[in-house]
Amino acid sequence: MSTADFVAVMAFLGIVLLGLAAMALHKALRRRPAGRIKARLRSAAQTIRDPGAQQAVEDLGRAEREARRRQRRQSMGSLGRYISRIEIVSGRRGIYMMAAATLAALAGTAILCWLYLPLPWWAKALLTAAVPAAAAVAIYRRLNEKFRLAFLEQLPDILDMIIRASQAGVPVTQSIRSVGEEFDAPAGPEFRRIGDSLFLGNDMSTVLEEAEARIQLPDFSFLAVCLLLQRETGGSLSDTLSNLASVVRSRRDLRLKTRALTAEGRLAGALISVIPIFILVTMSFVNEAYVSVLFDTPTGNLMLMAAAAMLIVGSLAIRKIAKLET
Repeated sequence: MSTADFVAVMAFLGIVLLGLAAMALHKALRRRPAGRIKARLRSAAQTIRDPGAQQAVEDLGRAEREARRRQRRQSMGSLGRYISRIEIVSGRRGIYMMAAATLAALAGTAILCWLYLPLPWWAKALLTAAVPAAAAVAIYRRLNEKFRLAFLEQLPDILDMIIRASQAGVPVTQSIRSVGEEFDAPAGPEFRRIGDSLFLGNDMSTVLEEAEARIQLPDFSFLAVCLLLQRETGGSLSDTLSNLASVVRSRRDLRLKTRALTAEGRLAGALISVIPIFILVTMSFVNEAYVSVLFDTPTGNLMLMAAAAMLIVGSLAIRKIAKLET
């Protein structure tokens, strides 16, 4: 037997062994209690052709996938919490966007610092680490802000839908599931997740606490408190949610008004940040010898780093002053 034949036989045997191991693992997983329950539900749904049973199987599978993903994120510690938050606010697309932006910032900063900027090695290393980290933080905050604004834009209509369902006698659990089916992201998937958890028999207080931790919005916390109070004390849910809807709309109008009032300050801050860079680039083309002092001498390098630090601090201060929390 030649060497090629021996390698082919061993490869074939290895593939066969891997297939047998995969079959044994799959059989062992199906023998677990959760696997047996799921198999029985699927078999019953296919036998009786009941849409409700098929929906129960889908809900069970979705809940299992959500539980496994939550366990993986918890095992990762702080990094897992940040990744889970990004998945909530923007899905997998946000993770890919942040990773791509961070790598691009790292590559661009490394090329710019180590090939073109005449800075000390410690300054180059500091910039190479700080710029990608700042880019990741900026994208993370931007994704959270976009999620917050989009969720608050949908929340009044969601409250109106729950009010109409309550007036028609529909249970709160079913109305929340209907909201998850009718609305798109970002509010739709979150309410669908809440409805699935309630449908599977989880306690409402636990489900709403987990939802508050995921969404992290005061307006949604108001809704959770209203639902819990109505369950414990009774009363008219539609009147309470009507008042809450008016409060949410008032907060949204106030938020838009403050954004319009601070637009001038935010624009001025952006212009003040851009003008020094524009002047530096223009002078490098008009009179290169005049600007080269900043790059070719140690004193110029220190002045350039001090100017960059002051520009960053000033821009952050203007941004903080022009931003009003509502």
